[in-house]
Amino acid sequence: MDSKGILAHDMSCPHLRDGGHAPRDVNARRSTSMRTSFALAPFALLVACSSAPSSGAPAGENRPRSEPIESVGLALALPVATVAEAKATLSRLFGDAAQAGDRLTAHLLQPGLRLSALPDERTPEQGVIVLEMDTMEAEPRVVLQVPASYAYGRVFIDAAEVAFTRAEAVEASRPGSMEPFVLEYRSWSPNGGTLTVRARFQDGQKTLELDTTTPETSLRPDSLNAPAYGGEPWETLGGTVWFTLSRDEFDFFSTRAYGLSAGAAQNFRDFRLLPHDWLRLTVTPELAEERVDVAFEVLTVDGRRVPFARAPASLVAGEQFRANVFRMVANMNAAERAEPGSSASWRVPFYYDDPEGGGVVSVIAQGQGGVFRIAYAVEAPRRRLRDVSFLPYQGHVEVPETLEPPRRTCADVGSTEALRGRFRVRFDASRTVRESERLMHPLRGNVWGDVFRAEDVTLAGPRDGAVALASFAFEDVDATVVGAGMEYVVDAELPIGEYQILGFMDVDGDADESPRPSPGDPVTLPIGGYRLECAEQPVVVEFALLLPEGY
Repeated sequence: MDSKGILAHDMSCPHLRDGGHAPRDVNARRSTSMRTSFALAPFALLVACSSAPSSGAPAGENRPRSEPIESVGLALALPVATVAEAKATLSRLFGDAAQAGDRLTAHLLQPGLRLSALPDERTPEQGVIVLEMDTMEAEPRVVLQVPASYAYGRVFIDAAEVAFTRAEAVEASRPGSMEPFVLEYRSWSPNGGTLTVRARFQDGQKTLELDTTTPETSLRPDSLNAPAYGGEPWETLGGTVWFTLSRDEFDFFSTRAYGLSAGAAQNFRDFRLLPHDWLRLTVTPELAEERVDVAFEVLTVDGRRVPFARAPASLVAGEQFRANVFRMVANMNAAERAEPGSSASWRVPFYYDDPEGGGVVSVIAQGQGGVFRIAYAVEAPRRRLRDVSFLPYQGHVEVPETLEPPRRTCADVGSTEALRGRFRVRFDASRTVRESERLMHPLRGNVWGDVFRAEDVTLAGPRDGAVALASFAFEDVDATVVGAGMEYVVDAELPIGEYQILGFMDVDGDADESPRPSPGDPVTLPIGGYRLECAEQPVVVEFALLLPEGY
């Protein structure tokens, strides 16, 4: 694949419309450095908009049309051995190395998964990220192709490098003390799919994560495998960091952040957000306007300062946030004093969105098990990209001319209509069974089974108290050739109606006089049923799966 088919669209920095992602709950770890690091003013986790002017695009532009859609995802995590290794990989993906021509080419992520960074011949400002997958039949497919700018790529790399480096230093001095964080780069293309690259630190481990989906496609009969979204592609940066603190710490630092205390003159200026001290916060009270101005920078490993978002937060919304938090902390602490571990989990989010000033911020206070934490989940303004050509699904499904076999009369099957009859069964195996790497023996052996009324069986098996109306045991049944097995008559005359036939094949020869399947034996599943309407009713009983371990 090359980049010649990429479609061109000129982009500028659009209004940001979607909120940040709520954090996961994680096991809390107390950080004593937090005593000097909390501020209510929410800090963004990656850079502000590019210098390009806002497009003024109407809200909702990138929302789906009113039609059903579908997509298929693929996500994986890559452990990070060293910070230098992570930086080198990311740089060849969408950083300085890639822009200079040293790009990832069929980089093996896992067997059958290859990541590449292609040049975009229309512009030196962006590349195209491609994920190629070999199917289980080894057929290669492209499952993702999205544009990505080197500008946002460099910022993400700078932030990931310094954040990982700081985490290593904190863990080296005090193992287990570093609070978790996750940084994200996101690209969305209606033609090529979505990509999220994450740099995550949690429980002492560094990982890079790739989370992808195919393009969202329409499910309308006349538009299958066609784009369901309109609008232009965009990218953004975001992330979440966590802190643990007390009610008093929250009270003091949030009041100081708003310039409402005696220490207002010593407000946050180039404040180190420990333990994440690669983030620097400056809060400027604007009390006449009843708000504060919040600005952020990333201090890189080599000492450069990368500007962040700059956005206001109002005093009145901040007061309501504080009131909600105080109420929930008081409830939690009272419950814990009465009975440790009895408090209910809770969340108090504080959201604000300033697309011109710097993006979306969610400050999320949360309590669990008596521990009070703050998480900041943020997103920078969306930066527009040039789109790629449409990436359709590349698999092929053989659809038979008719999905249901034609109705066969009793005469067609060599029998006669009757009020009672017998099943004439032939045993076969599903493709899943025949191709399973767990199949260790030929599909040949003794078969045992039972016949139940269909209403007496669920997917989990016979209902409690259900009684088999007939049982059978056939020796040396051969199902090695698809559709070529012998027929066997179940020697029980049953009323016409709907039935379910359950059984197994003993391929390993270990069944005894009270036969039960062992792991690896082919077994039936109660999906569908069998209608008895002739004096002798031919049916095919399919072994659906090999019995898993532990059953």
